[in-house]
Amino acid sequence: MSIKILNVALAAIVGGASVFGGGLSVTPAQAETEVLFNRFVPAKHPFNVGMFIPWAKDVERVTNGSVKVKFTEKSLAPPPKQWNMVSKGIADAAMLANNFEAGRLKLPNLAQIPFGPSSAEKRGLALWQTHTKFLAKANEYKGMKLLGQWTVSASSILSDKPILKVSDLKNYKIWAINGIPNKMMKNMGAVVVSVPGVQMFNVVSKGIVKGAITSRYPLMTFKLMPYIKHVTMIPGGSQSNNFSFLFSEKKWNGLTAGERKAITSISGDKIAVNAGKRVDFLDGKARGLALKKGIKFHQASPEFVAEMRAKTKFVIDDWLKTASAKGVDGKAALAFFRAQK
Repeated sequence: MSIKILNVALAAIVGGASVFGGGLSVTPAQAETEVLFNRFVPAKHPFNVGMFIPWAKDVERVTNGSVKVKFTEKSLAPPPKQWNMVSKGIADAAMLANNFEAGRLKLPNLAQIPFGPSSAEKRGLALWQTHTKFLAKANEYKGMKLLGQWTVSASSILSDKPILKVSDLKNYKIWAINGIPNKMMKNMGAVVVSVPGVQMFNVVSKGIVKGAITSRYPLMTFKLMPYIKHVTMIPGGSQSNNFSFLFSEKKWNGLTAGERKAITSISGDKIAVNAGKRVDFLDGKARGLALKKGIKFHQASPEFVAEMRAKTKFVIDDWLKTASAKGVDGKAALAFFRAQK
């Protein structure tokens, strides 16, 4: 009889717990949205450390955990296919090197124009603010949610010999990223090799090229110091590689208005600043290490800068024509961009 009473008591407890549990589940927990971010740069890359990871943490914080960012363990598409990958929903977010969408994105080439802000932080912020003020109206990012843009620092000339005038570049074998930087260096007489940036070490270390036109931090991160003896600093730089933070429009529209507002608040300017600060920090660190190894730094003379201006004027002319064709006041946009120093 005691066993029967015990069974009845247990049944009552279990039943009560079920009722009580049902009462607790009347208000369900808030649904959590996962954003899959395709990451193709190494874990220690300045973009990852300086911007991607902090942004992901900020997203979770400002949405009170309702939106969380998950990074892919390996890239779901090669770097040139990031736009296509996000538009097809394979990943929800990704970084894009804008030169890979040169047929679609013409106006971000503003960052490739020589003699703008020198630091990555200021140049990236100038690009984003110029976009929002002047360039967004052209709607080049149609079908995609653009959360931000950023750049690396303005390029210097890394070389195995002093490059102090344009004639020093004649027949000089140098690495430059494809597109406008390639065209500018060719117009100054150089023999240009344009493999992806991640292959820069290969072409420099094997002697395929004798130098590179890029930011200073690759001296350290791409292990170029044994092959580089001189760095020519150009006021405002010759150009700057630039990037976009792509977010799936479908995924974006699926978020609540509150979530979209919260994520917008920690994107835009903050993306440009966070990525830029990390690059600028590494630039400074690389310079210090390079000086200790005996690498000589030169400041481009006014005469050299004047020669470069003449040889690269076609870049400005082409960009202004493109801006005009897209209904953008290119002269005002360029003046605004260059003023952000």
